Amino acid sequence: MKFFTLLITLIVALPAIANVKVKVDPPNPVKGESFKVTFEVTTDTDAEPNVAFYPIGLEVLGRSREVSISSSYINGKFKSQKKINFHYEMISDVSRVAKIKNIEVTVGDKVLRHPEVAIKVLLKKKTPASVFVRAELSKEDVYVGEGVDLRYYLYTRVPVVQVEFKNFPKLNGFIKRFHKTVDDEQTVEEDGIIYKKILKYSGRIYPEKEGKLTIDPLHLNIQYATSRGSPFGNFGLSFNRFRSKTVISKKVEVNVSPLPTENVPDNFTGLIGEHKFTFTSPKGKYVVNEAIEAKLEVLGPGALEKMEAPKVYQSNALENFDTKSEFFEVGKDMGRKIFDYTYLARGNTEIEDRKLALSYFDPNEKTYKEIEINIPGLVVGGGGTSVGRQNNTGSLEKTNRKVIRENPALVLDSPLAPLFTTDWKGLPLNWPKWVLIGVFTVIILQLLELIWSKILSRPTVSTYDSLIKEMKKNGLEYSKVVKLIYELPEANENTSIRDIVKKSRLPNRDKDYFLELLDALEGGDFSEAKRTDKKVRFKSASFKSLQRELSNASH
Repeated sequence: MKFFTLLITLIVALPAIANVKVKVDPPNPVKGESFKVTFEVTTDTDAEPNVAFYPIGLEVLGRSREVSISSSYINGKFKSQKKINFHYEMISDVSRVAKIKNIEVTVGDKVLRHPEVAIKVLLKKKTPASVFVRAELSKEDVYVGEGVDLRYYLYTRVPVVQVEFKNFPKLNGFIKRFHKTVDDEQTVEEDGIIYKKILKYSGRIYPEKEGKLTIDPLHLNIQYATSRGSPFGNFGLSFNRFRSKTVISKKVEVNVSPLPTENVPDNFTGLIGEHKFTFTSPKGKYVVNEAIEAKLEVLGPGALEKMEAPKVYQSNALENFDTKSEFFEVGKDMGRKIFDYTYLARGNTEIEDRKLALSYFDPNEKTYKEIEINIPGLVVGGGGTSVGRQNNTGSLEKTNRKVIRENPALVLDSPLAPLFTTDWKGLPLNWPKWVLIGVFTVIILQLLELIWSKILSRPTVSTYDSLIKEMKKNGLEYSKVVKLIYELPEANENTSIRDIVKKSRLPNRDKDYFLELLDALEGGDFSEAKRTDKKVRFKSASFKSLQRELSNASH
């Protein structure tokens, strides 16, 4: 009993302790694969340790922190000891001896030093990997603007319990279309080993510049069983068989060639691959001040997001409104873009049928190919100006006008209702005059209704407020953020959403926030990532700046 009492007394009287240990898992990592370096700091003080070191031949990918506390109450005194594990995720692109030098851990006023750690990085694993992730491309040699299918597969030969997306590929330098991925599983053989191959992330990308472009790696946190048996065996008591690991796909390069500069047609659309063009117009006859609508649909594998609307009708008698466009995905490698044209007939004219020639680049035959679209003619009548015939290329040919001699107010050449001259002095106060007044009244009312409907269709300031309040209350949504940004004055159909943010008058800190927010939400939508990630939090100050810019634009 005396010995036990003396031992307890010595333990309680011990001075404050602090020490550090460094562990590498696995001890011999493989080139291009991530591994974990843990700095284990033990202390009995409340001071937060600060870890510093200098890596040689290593790249630090991330850090996490884990704390455990053990306490004891002896002879009326309370004593606790804290163990803090700082986990650093690292990777090496070379197979050699890497080092971690100048290791110092500061705890309060104490500085703990640890000898340098040498890490032998292997060129390849001595035993086959149990689980890894790989980026695979449909083509590695492409032209600028040519579509490439990108897929990230998880290979595993052990039961995987959970997969968490850690970092998504940014893929700068590419136009991107991400797909919602269903875990498509297949069995394959790699180096004589049977793996399950599971599709985890996919999309279609289009390089925007020539040269060697890098496909960013995908980072996954994997929890898996260490044996091939059921992870829920032994009545669910074998939790010690689970391991967690971060797997990172290796970087892949794409060789991007420029398009040929010889014999480039003036009507080149910028599209790569065969495309189908369909033009439709509801009718061919209109009256002056009537809206003329037409539609061009383009279907194919190219980067339709960047295609600009071709000119369809060109006439001095037609006022051209901004052409609207809308893009849809059709399958995983095809897209459809629809251009909606709107004109307003300002005077009598006749436009002839014509062929509209457009071209695309064929990457297989390495040549430009041209296709012709039928553009039907149209006739506008009902106005007081002289009728003309236009060949749909901008030049106007005057044609003779026939006048009915029995009634000088009528014009025979119109394919629609009778036309009336503007010489009111020769008109008696009879029914033709009142019919003319009625026709013009109806046309003006239709025009006012069209303009008013366009005004009402624009979002109001109260609409912006309600969207922002709703996201602040219920959580951020990608579609609502995109809708707000596309209402900025810098937005147009040929500008990507990120370029809109960059060109906006928002403060730089708010631009950075919205760019990071778009990346995070885009990843969340396509990977089913949790919306509780720190990167997706609602930042009131930045949304107030956006709200202010939208209010200024609406006035």
